[in-house]
Amino acid sequence: MTSSRTPSLRAATRELVRERILVAATDLAGAADWKSIRMTDIAERAGVSRRTVFNEFESKAGVLEAMAWRHTGLYLGEAGARLEQHRDDPVGAVTVITEFLLTASAEDPLVRSVLDAPADEPGELLSLVTTRSAPFVAAATQFYVAFAEQHWSGLIRPDIDMAFFVESLVRLVFSHLIRPSGPPAETAHAIGGLFKALLIASGPPST
Repeated sequence: MTSSRTPSLRAATRELVRERILVAATDLAGAADWKSIRMTDIAERAGVSRRTVFNEFESKAGVLEAMAWRHTGLYLGEAGARLEQHRDDPVGAVTVITEFLLTASAEDPLVRSVLDAPADEPGELLSLVTTRSAPFVAAATQFYVAFAEQHWSGLIRPDIDMAFFVESLVRLVFSHLIRPSGPPAETAHAIGGLFKALLIASGPPST
């Protein structure tokens, strides 16, 4: 019995180590220029050896990618909790989630570090939300489409290409995250209104 539990214990321990490294890397990236951060800095912050960091992520680029996926997962987890609170209200869900994303990202040290990079020297971090954003946009799109198809099929127009529209909505929110056009609440309300106008099925005509 002990031997059968050993692999799962090792896996759990490894996940804890990885999480410590990613938290450390995130903290450092939110406080300093990513280019100036060394693998040694990440290891020291995490309380592990430099070799351990390399064993888990192979390179600094590997740490960055894993860090970005972890951050994406955290945001989607928060968005998922809000979706559950608005199962019968697609417009309310889109509005609340958009406001949360815009507000949280504005207060997130890592996101601010990414977006505040000089335009003439954007670096690796900014590329994750611009030229290398496709996998993260795809993951978010799949997440929201799965929920919409399960809970909103009777509320949304059947002639809509759901995947295309949701991806467009994700990209729209992304663009407001990168370059805000107004307060989060106002932007969220406007995007919710757009969602309602384009996607919500009309009721039966009055007689």
